[in-house]
Amino acid sequence: MARKILKNIFIYIFSLICILPMVIMIVYSFKGADGSFSFVQYGKALFQTEEFFIGFWNSIIYTFVIIGINIPISLLSAYGFSRFNFKGKGVLYWLYIVLMLMPFQATIVAQHITLKALNIIDKPIAVILPNIFSTFGTILMAQYMRGLDKEIFDAGRIDGFGEFRLFLQIVAPICKSIISALTVLTFINYWSMVEQPLVFIKDAIHMPLSVTLNSSRRFRDIAFACGTLFSILPILLYQFSYEDLVHGISITSGITGKVEGMNNKKGVKTNKQIISKLIIIFMISMSVFTLITQKISYIMTPVVEVVQVQRGDLKSNPSDPKSKSLGYYTNIVPTSCIHKEGSDSIIYAIVKGKSIRQKDEVVKMVVKVAENNQIEAAIQGGFSPDTQIIERSTKPVMDGMIVRVLDNRGAHYDE
Repeated sequence: MARKILKNIFIYIFSLICILPMVIMIVYSFKGADGSFSFVQYGKALFQTEEFFIGFWNSIIYTFVIIGINIPISLLSAYGFSRFNFKGKGVLYWLYIVLMLMPFQATIVAQHITLKALNIIDKPIAVILPNIFSTFGTILMAQYMRGLDKEIFDAGRIDGFGEFRLFLQIVAPICKSIISALTVLTFINYWSMVEQPLVFIKDAIHMPLSVTLNSSRRFRDIAFACGTLFSILPILLYQFSYEDLVHGISITSGITGKVEGMNNKKGVKTNKQIISKLIIIFMISMSVFTLITQKISYIMTPVVEVVQVQRGDLKSNPSDPKSKSLGYYTNIVPTSCIHKEGSDSIIYAIVKGKSIRQKDEVVKMVVKVAENNQIEAAIQGGFSPDTQIIERSTKPVMDGMIVRVLDNRGAHYDE
């Protein structure tokens, strides 16, 4: 009895440690800048952060395309390993196991060389192609198919079934639970992938949300809300496939017995119907928010005028050619470009996005004012001569903000 209590205490403590980061993330997602309860983070994420939805739909595309191709390939491969005998079968099967156990870091160079030779680096297919041939599903389903009774196939043969019909009408329905389990595991794996996109893709517009959340400064103040929204879909999918997931894992590992709560088939069916409706509602909501955000982001984005640093003689009175010279400088800007933040002088510059479709981003730079005449100032700092510096804007700007830049004719660029 005491041993059972200690076991339960250990399980409870371990479970609490596992869910604690999720709880902290959810709690802090409802906190505003002043620490009070607020929906501000969700408002900004859902209505003002277009990059969040770009990353979200990229993750959807990557994950579902990989699953849609990998699962059928794994099923067919597993059927071949479990049903047919051919020369080199054992060697090939062990090669599959080695590839499954080999970490991504060990194959990264070979994959990069291959993808570069195919001229698909920096394209979404560079992430999709290597992952659709993952061998994990083949090993998992082959293990299960080997346990199927031969009488099932003999009965199918008697009924006149060919090999493909046996696979499609007998084996595939029997493997429903293991297919569901593999789908969930594959979804969670590729929904949160980071390394492959970082290595094979440079264009930020093609990055999944798992990478975008960690690489963009725009998510700094809304990270908890974005993380919570990012976690909703895998949690719903897990709840939808929970019974099949547990059953599929148990039968492939040889564990017998029934999962608690699975005897109530009516309750399980009702639960799946509720979860499926929640998944549909979530996806429709994200689609609507995507459309709304595009419009709101356009309206809310500040329009700015920019200048580039000039070089020349800085005079005490710029309107008087005979005015006393304050010196020759290589970096001269209007004083309206310079802002005071405590004892520091700062400028707001434009950083071009890594993608041609991304908006221009504001970056704050601390500079030193060497001299000024109240109209122009000579500055020194870590910027290049072609840096675009904000002179005027329709709204206050800050570090990390997305803006639209006016050209010399008064029209703004839309990236």
